[in-house]
Amino acid sequence: MMHRLARSAFFSLSLATALAAQATWTQSIATGPANAGGTTGVTDGAGMYVFGGLIANVGGVFSYSDQLWRFDGTNWTNLSPTTGSPPGRHFYAACWDSGRQRYVLFGGQNSSSASSTAPDLNDTWEWNGTSWTQMTPANAPSGRRWAAMYYDILSARCILFGGNTVSGSNTAAAYSNETWAWDGVNWTQLTPATLPLGRARGFFSYDPIRFKAIYYGGRNTGALSDTWSFDGTNWTQLTTNPGPGSLGVSGLFAYGATYDPLRDRHVIFGGTRTGGTLAATWEFDGVATWTDRGVQAGGPPSRTGPSLCYVPALSSSVLWGGFQTAFLGDTWTYQSASLASASTVGIGCAGTAGITQLTAATLPWTGSTYTLRLTNLGGLAIPFVTLGFSTTSWSGGALPFPLNLLAPTAGAGCNLLSSPDVANLVTNNSGTAELAISIPANSSLAGLPISAQGLVLEVIPTELISASNAVAGVLGVR
Repeated sequence: MMHRLARSAFFSLSLATALAAQATWTQSIATGPANAGGTTGVTDGAGMYVFGGLIANVGGVFSYSDQLWRFDGTNWTNLSPTTGSPPGRHFYAACWDSGRQRYVLFGGQNSSSASSTAPDLNDTWEWNGTSWTQMTPANAPSGRRWAAMYYDILSARCILFGGNTVSGSNTAAAYSNETWAWDGVNWTQLTPATLPLGRARGFFSYDPIRFKAIYYGGRNTGALSDTWSFDGTNWTQLTTNPGPGSLGVSGLFAYGATYDPLRDRHVIFGGTRTGGTLAATWEFDGVATWTDRGVQAGGPPSRTGPSLCYVPALSSSVLWGGFQTAFLGDTWTYQSASLASASTVGIGCAGTAGITQLTAATLPWTGSTYTLRLTNLGGLAIPFVTLGFSTTSWSGGALPFPLNLLAPTAGAGCNLLSSPDVANLVTNNSGTAELAISIPANSSLAGLPISAQGLVLEVIPTELISASNAVAGVLGVR
């Protein structure tokens, strides 16, 4: 069972308070590549790479960049060698192979104009940090534009999906639903039992925690609005509420997409739907729920064909470029100013099964469930989880505090590590117990500390009180 936490002032706040979007866009003043659209941003973990893009359309005649740029959070740097770069292009597929530390680029369009029926490209290139190499695989997907690609950690391969394979055609047959894998040497076409409808102009956002990529919408003969996941082997269509779009119209393509692991959210910005381009941000929980974050005042203007990529070293998603009434070259970052966190404090003391461990199974986000998990419990142990606001003080005294001063049967070296403002009896299920805490949906709670510790009572073969480590959490707002 679990005691309600309403006895604490923190938990007396209303559950009904609505949350505004807390993640916000911030514009960078860094000067970067020439304004362009149709690029794909990828990250090596420390920065974002952007290659090529369409940089001019003069009287229907296209001009492309062949430069590779990298943004480190402060500056853009042109990495392009003087010779040996891939031909300029846009609407290519790209990903970062973290296993081999390579930027991988495939296909795209390098035609003289939008009306050109010149075949699209099917060349494969890799950047090793210094130079480009054109790869010579025995097999490869056919030429295409607007395909999507991501790096799959489990199979250590780049996964490519879809694309328009018939230049100048907008018939349903021109859109591929093929799934391919690149291992650094060769392309292999995969044969999943289920496949999405052929499409293009959609993008993957890869969740490396659950090892699944999300692909939303895209375009066939019109904007699509279905949500799919791919685990490196199988496609699964997800049942969700209406996804990205605007004015009640679901369906979107040519957007930017990425996954933010700090907030556990897939992020989409911009794109095109029936009726025009958008400046809205959408987020997906990876399961079933899309949330419209709306248009931020002073945020990025509407666009189609931008680069959007989460960069771990920057703890932010980075947006660059795209099309609007003209080509764009602005740089933006997107993140919440109030991130949730949970860190371990101290070391527990042993019970009959050893030292009990307390971990945060989820993070304490407002409007969600914060789950704490006790493990390594004795079979007859009676576990409690205490909750409070501090790991440094309690009732006017300092923490840690020796437990044997409160309970003579506490084991040697057992300390109170978290202020025990509320005690919760939890159920021991074969050595594991959990406490699920509903955090109020109230943005004013951002930054509030919430600490926890497990206390364990055992009466067989003799009475013994032991304790886990503590977990110091900070409430965040997505």
